[in-house]
Amino acid sequence: TRAEHLGSAAKIRCNNCDTYQESTKQLTMKTLPIVACFHLKRFEHSNRLHKKISTEVAFPQELDMSPFMSHKRNNHTLHPPFSAAVLEDYRYSLFAVINHVGSLDTGHYTAYIRQQHRHWYKCDDHMITRANINQVLDSEGYLLFYHKQILEYA
Repeated sequence: TRAEHLGSAAKIRCNNCDTYQESTKQLTMKTLPIVACFHLKRFEHSNRLHKKISTEVAFPQELDMSPFMSHKRNNHTLHPPFSAAVLEDYRYSLFAVINHVGSLDTGHYTAYIRQQHRHWYKCDDHMITRANINQVLDSEGYLLFYHKQILEYA
């Protein structure tokens, strides 16, 4: 996430100088999963309102997670030849998109699924048809599934 200034109402005591200081917070990740799933908020439920959110959201075919890693926030520098390999570990490829067609009350789920590194398919109940990447990226994504491009084994 972006760094968020907490302001004077949320001061934190500094262990070094024993005074209260204004601070910022930022959520980052130390390690990444093999598969990352992003759930886009497409339904709004409140006391007065129940509706589907159809705002257009652009999502990438390739996703670089390196800006969201803890080492980036802590200004740790990676030295070659290590840096290129490590940065590559933060890259993800889109492999599935779940869509919701219809309204909040009635609707239908479809999915775009990528077969390994090749073809995309649209799954709509018993109908499975070939699709292209433009159809996938233009769809109204509800759940987005990415997998790491390089797998690391420990």
